Amino acid sequence: MRFYRPGDETRIDLQDVRTIDRSIWAMRLVARFFRYRVHGLENVPTDGPALLALNHGPVPIDAGLLGMTIYERLGRLPRALTDHLVFKAPVMRELFMAIGAVDGRHETADELLGRGNLVIVMPGGAPEGFKSSAHAYELYWRKRTGFARLAIRMQVPVIPAACIGIDDVYTLHWDLFEAGKRIFGVRSLPFGVPWGKGPGIPRRVPLTHWVGAPIHPDVPAEAADDEDAVTAFRDRVTAAMEQLLADGLDLRASGLDGRTQA
Repeated sequence: MRFYRPGDETRIDLQDVRTIDRSIWAMRLVARFFRYRVHGLENVPTDGPALLALNHGPVPIDAGLLGMTIYERLGRLPRALTDHLVFKAPVMRELFMAIGAVDGRHETADELLGRGNLVIVMPGGAPEGFKSSAHAYELYWRKRTGFARLAIRMQVPVIPAACIGIDDVYTLHWDLFEAGKRIFGVRSLPFGVPWGKGPGIPRRVPLTHWVGAPIHPDVPAEAADDEDAVTAFRDRVTAAMEQLLADGLDLRASGLDGRTQA
């Protein structure tokens, strides 16, 4: 793998297929550990640009599992937009670079989509991932418009993909980002340790992805500068994602989450 150099976070040519192929066995072990399943994979296009919007858990391993499944079954290697803080963490940043993640800047996202990539985005960001478990499966998308503006500007569909189980891998007894803000005055710093079978040790919770139908912008690219149009499109996608989450949780509660299906 390439060692990080300043500026690498915006380069789109650093995805390393050889590293991905050599390490995919490890992701298969993770998938087996979490008894991972995907339903609705037919909603992911086999070519052309699209945004794949996911809910954000404390440790978003589900994004990697979905990316692996898409790669193995559809032959596409998704890219991912991630928080700039990732590129301040040695080792993690090298891993993210190798699998094709880039800093979530608009110009970089435009370039990825302009080249026909399938791009993973988690609109709720780290604040959604580190929310208190009292708010499990609640989306933090209602004040986020970046992904909707991007989809409209680039005229690409957004495909919602809800992971059931990811918010149960750990228990967070308080909002870690709010705690960081109150204690250190910095909202981007989580304060606390996720608790699973122990501090930082994940529970073996079944993870199931439910992939919804693509949602296409119904306004022209110029509407990316229209706040009302952007908000309306964001709300359409958010409502679809919330419905996927609600349906998935209901199915899990009834014991009919499709785990006997392929």
